[in-house]
Amino acid sequence: MNASRPLARTGARRQRASALVETLLAAPIVLLLGLGALQWALLFQARSAVEYALFEAARAGSVAQARPEAIEAGLARGLMPFWQGPGTPRSLESAWAASRLRLGRGIAAGWIAWRQIAPTGESFDDWAEPARDALGRPIAGVDEIPNDSLQWASLRTPSSAGGSTSGGAPIGARSQQTLTDANLLKIELRYGVPMTVPLVGALAVWWMRVVDGCAPPARRRVGLVELGSRSPSTGLPPTAPRAWACPIYLAPDASGRPVARWPVRVAATVRMQSAARRSVKTPHRTESAVRSAAAAPGAAYHRDAAPAGGASPAIDAPTAPVRVGADGDGSLAREASGWLDVGGERTFSVPGACDA
Repeated sequence: MNASRPLARTGARRQRASALVETLLAAPIVLLLGLGALQWALLFQARSAVEYALFEAARAGSVAQARPEAIEAGLARGLMPFWQGPGTPRSLESAWAASRLRLGRGIAAGWIAWRQIAPTGESFDDWAEPARDALGRPIAGVDEIPNDSLQWASLRTPSSAGGSTSGGAPIGARSQQTLTDANLLKIELRYGVPMTVPLVGALAVWWMRVVDGCAPPARRRVGLVELGSRSPSTGLPPTAPRAWACPIYLAPDASGRPVARWPVRVAATVRMQSAARRSVKTPHRTESAVRSAAAAPGAAYHRDAAPAGGASPAIDAPTAPVRVGADGDGSLAREASGWLDVGGERTFSVPGACDA
């Protein structure tokens, strides 16, 4: 009986030692999984906020002739709730000014970039008319895409008629759009979400920079754990579709310190509520150049200096082809259904609505 007690104590000590070893092995894995789940939750929350902000920007542009300054003002207003936190101004005016300043700095630093996808220059070539002021007088050197009486769009003829129609409405030969389609404002936003969770965020950004071909392969260690490296032959070339993300991954903050960021790209499409006017942001249908703060390896990126007062530099459309027309923006689907497919809107007339 007495001889069994030392054996029992020895077995208990072995069990405790085994449990300690298992805990030491499992704890880092559980910690990484927990930190990863937290980081991705924050990332998806940020994406939702960015999508809302872009929709606010598109709405602002839709009622202001698609002017870039109106779109950026709407974007700053949409991002203002997301950017609020400890130390931010309490009054609405101060928060608004701080949001505009932060937006300008983000665009200049390269972790915010937006571009107009539509209407395009070809949309204006097909459908633009001389702009008029509030008294109906022509404005010299300004043209706009008419936005009135779109239910009768089939009665208007584009300047370059190609003979084809969509839902009975003529399609412009240059833009491959009907007048209704030319009144859709499409905007794309690229935003760098800070990866604030320790360890996981920095590792994720390091790995994606190697995968996207933004950085040369390098070995990475976490303590005694060797994470390996990527060979040059396995990385994507700098001309790959995700080369646009390279300037965002380590874009600096206001102090100039590089910050690990995750690139998010969202788009919004709204119906114009005013006549769109041509601007410096109006892209060509097939290709244009993105302007950003940092040059990606092998990518055609360049930067304009930010104007005084925190205003943002211009950013045009990317070098990748942008397909906007009856074959790519839903025109054929609308021909069958009659719906604009944007927010459930539809153009239609009510018989007798204008009768006295």
